[in-house]
Amino acid sequence: METLEIEPRPGAEEHLAALLARRPRPVRVVLLVAGMGSPGPGELDRLGRLAAGARRAGHQVVLRGAGPRLRLLLELTGLAEALPVE
Repeated sequence: METLEIEPRPGAEEHLAALLARRPRPVRVVLLVAGMGSPGPGELDRLGRLAAGARRAGHQVVLRGAGPRLRLLLELTGLAEALPVE
């Protein structure tokens, strides 16, 4: 399976949608979150939107580089299952 890595920055949803539209087969989308620092509600929302859009199109999504704070926030918000960390 092809892997596509993307940083979840503002505007990433449109960029990711355009990249995925050009791929006929499912890909593994890796969201590179190591540089997020202390994520807040906006970042969690962005991650959720990116993952939801990719999954609706039939793609797999994982997070790479999640720190302890992000992992805890994912658990507390119930997003850990939807946004698995590798």
